[in-house]
Amino acid sequence: MKKITILPDMPYGDTVSITNEIAAVLAPAQVELLLPPETEPYLSDKSCVRFGNTKSIIQECDIVIVVGGDGTVTKYASEAAVHGKPVLGINGGHLGFLSGLEKSEIALLSDLLSGKYKIKQRMLLKAEVYDECGKLLCAEYCVNDATIGRATDIRMVDVTVELDGKPLARHRADGVIIATPTGSTAYSMSAGGPVADPHIECIIITPICSHSLTARSVVCSSESELVLKNSSEKNDIRRMYLVTDSRAPIEVPYGGKVVVKKAEIPVEFITIKRQSFYEILQEKMIERNIGRG
Repeated sequence: MKKITILPDMPYGDTVSITNEIAAVLAPAQVELLLPPETEPYLSDKSCVRFGNTKSIIQECDIVIVVGGDGTVTKYASEAAVHGKPVLGINGGHLGFLSGLEKSEIALLSDLLSGKYKIKQRMLLKAEVYDECGKLLCAEYCVNDATIGRATDIRMVDVTVELDGKPLARHRADGVIIATPTGSTAYSMSAGGPVADPHIECIIITPICSHSLTARSVVCSSESELVLKNSSEKNDIRRMYLVTDSRAPIEVPYGGKVVVKKAEIPVEFITIKRQSFYEILQEKMIERNIGRG
C-alpha cells in the first residue's frame, strides 16, 4: 500500500477544503494517508488517515504532499530531501510558484497514483555557522536562500564575502542573500537579483539595500564555496544573523563565519502538468501584474 504524507498549513487560506478534497480523491485508491495530529479537527473523513509527528511521517511515506504557499513548501521540502522523499506542492496560498497543482486541479492526483508524473531534481544549499575558533555550531539546508544580515537591529551591517578563498566584496547593507536558482524568484528577485531557470545549477549572491552605487548581484558556479563574515569594527559590533528559508534567525558570533555551498543532496519535486518554468513565470509573475499600478 502506498503511503502519502500530507502537510497542510491549516487553517489558513483554502488549506482545510483542499486537504479534505485530496483525502476524498486518494481514499478510494487504498492509499494510507499520514498527517500531523493537529490537522485532525479539520478532517471530514479520518477512516484512511493515520496521525504522527511530522518528522516520522516524512520518513515513513513514499510521497510528501504540501498544501499551502511557497513558504510552506520550503518549510518541509528540505526535511523531505534529507530522507529522499519527493514533494508535490498544492497551492493553498497566494503565489504558489513552487506548487505543482492549483486547488482547481485536485482531480489530477489520479495521475499521481497511476505513475503519470515526473520527478525533477533541484539543487539545495547548505549553510554552516562556525564560531571564532572554527567550531561548527549548526548546519541548515536551503531550498530558496540563506540570508546573512541584521535581524531586528535597524542599523546596517558590514559583511565581507569571500569566493573560493578570495575576496569578492564588502557590503555595508541590510544583508546579503545567497540563493539557489529555485530561490531566484523569491527574496533575491525582490532585492534586484536575476531570475534563473531552476534546472540550471548556480549560486546567486545579492546584496540587500547596499549603501553603494555599484553593488550588483553576482552569479557563480554551483561548485563555489562562499564565506561570509561580520566585518564591522570590534568596538562597534553590529550583530549578524543567518536566516535560511525564512526560519528563525541564528546569531553568527563576532569573529565567526557562515560557509555556504551546494548541498550534497538535491530536493525532488513532482510535476504532473506539462508546464515549463517559463510558462509558470509568465502565468504567476508577469500576467498577474499586468494593469496594476
